[in-house]
Amino acid sequence: MRSPPMLKFALQLAVIAAVAGVASAQPAPPAPAAPVEATPKAGPTPKGASEEAPPVDVPTPAPIAVPPISEKEVAAAPPSPTDAKPAGPPVRRARYDVAVIEALDKVTAESLRFEAAVGRPIRYKSLVFTVKACERSAPEEAIDDSIAYVTVDSQPRPAPGRPALAPRQTFKGWMYASSPSLHPLEHPVYDAWLITCRAAAPPIAPAR
Repeated sequence: MRSPPMLKFALQLAVIAAVAGVASAQPAPPAPAAPVEATPKAGPTPKGASEEAPPVDVPTPAPIAVPPISEKEVAAAPPSPTDAKPAGPPVRRARYDVAVIEALDKVTAESLRFEAAVGRPIRYKSLVFTVKACERSAPEEAIDDSIAYVTVDSQPRPAPGRPALAPRQTFKGWMYASSPSLHPLEHPVYDAWLITCRAAAPPIAPAR
């Protein structure tokens, strides 16, 4: 029979062997997995996170060959009005010996229509009108108009006992009845324009 100390020592060895066997029976812990790179998902980026797209190299496209334009595809420019040449002989306008003119006093708003014979000066207040020529459009022309070549001199009436002042020319040129503003009389007080051209009335024979 074994002594008690030996029995106690044998029991301790058995316990140690059992513990060692249990420890060796446990499975080993798994090895750590390698990290997986996260891929971006479609959709809105979470607040506070910044995302930058990788640069992309876009190749330069090759130039497109355009076919040349033929002469048939190019429309010719219309001719300029100045290039047009009049066809046939020039149109002769009929000339008259009386011009009908209307004058306006811009201060008093008073107007007067009067007749001025060609080559005969006629006075309206401080202006003297002299008609050099008066003519009307020919039937072949598109616009029926009257045109007069007029000179206008500014010459106030002389005061009693004083010599007359020298006239000062204020207008010289053609007046157009259809377009008074084309070549107007420029005067601070008076305005005048052509109404029409007409023939002088034949003299009235005296009664017998």
